[in-house]
Amino acid sequence: MKRNGLMRRFLGKGLAALLACSVLAGCGAAENSNADAAYFYSSGDANSYKSESAIASYHDDEAYEYADELWAEGDGGYNSGSGTGADLSGTSASKRKLIKNVSMNVETQEYATLMANLEQRVKELGGYVQSLESYNGSKYANTYNYGYGGTRRNANLVVRIPQSRLDEFVGSVSELANVINRQESVEDVTLQYVDVKSHKESLEVEQARLLELLERAESLEDIITLENRLTSVRYQIESMESTLRTYDDQVDYSTVRIRVDEVEVYTPVEEVKETNWERMVNGLVDSLVNVRDGAVNFGIWFVIHLPYLVIWAVVIIVFILIIKRIRRKKPKKPAAQNAETKDQMAAKADNGVQAPSEKKE
Repeated sequence: MKRNGLMRRFLGKGLAALLACSVLAGCGAAENSNADAAYFYSSGDANSYKSESAIASYHDDEAYEYADELWAEGDGGYNSGSGTGADLSGTSASKRKLIKNVSMNVETQEYATLMANLEQRVKELGGYVQSLESYNGSKYANTYNYGYGGTRRNANLVVRIPQSRLDEFVGSVSELANVINRQESVEDVTLQYVDVKSHKESLEVEQARLLELLERAESLEDIITLENRLTSVRYQIESMESTLRTYDDQVDYSTVRIRVDEVEVYTPVEEVKETNWERMVNGLVDSLVNVRDGAVNFGIWFVIHLPYLVIWAVVIIVFILIIKRIRRKKPKKPAAQNAETKDQMAAKADNGVQAPSEKKE
């Protein structure tokens, strides 16, 4: 009985100390708080316990093992007390966690060929097309600058390429199409990665200790408390594992967004200095080309819409003829009345009847 009483007493103290350390670990991850020692069961003997700051020492010695590897090849150091205090100035670029993103706007005169070559090149480099939105043109859409026959084709691609082959892929796109815009960005997530990994490993240690205590817990209250905390720890571990997998995926495979437009003439991408004479000649040539294109487009438009024009011409001619016929049939009453009045006045004059105006005189 005495033996069991001692066991329960030490077990209760160990549980309280462990829960206190768990709260500290969940809030700040790794702090040098060696003052609050946690009691953990170390052997099969119920009277054999060792007092140590297991979680705190683990933070200092084990949690930053990955960070030690990062800085092994660099000249810089890091502050072991906190993950956010690390100095990455001397870290080798190959050890950093870098997320690279590229955006490109390209033009092509051979749309189908370019799209096929892009997809083939992505497969050759070990990447994949994450999303593809292709527009094949429509004669009912806006035809501005393209003549009748519909807008040109275009596409939006999101491609994932292994980071080691990113430069090779971008160079291939530049060779296959006319690149009019290119943007690159690099995000360094090394610190975030180290912090999440450190917190995850400290929670795994806490999970192991909780399982040990759960095996030896006797009271129902202690069992429920341990299981609740164990559930919370497992949820946090799974969440952090998901975050690390996301980081690894974004680092290993760079994201390339490509906008492809089909054009008739490529947009100049290199600035060429021209003399005044060259500017005048080139401007005149461009104007003549625009006039020619306008005439061709008008001719195409006229021929295509000729049936509609004929129908409208017939309708307008018929309307004009109807108006003329109506005007011809309409009687001219004022003119007839004036002629009749003049005849009556002449007849009265022959009969000797004086006109009203003459009587007044």
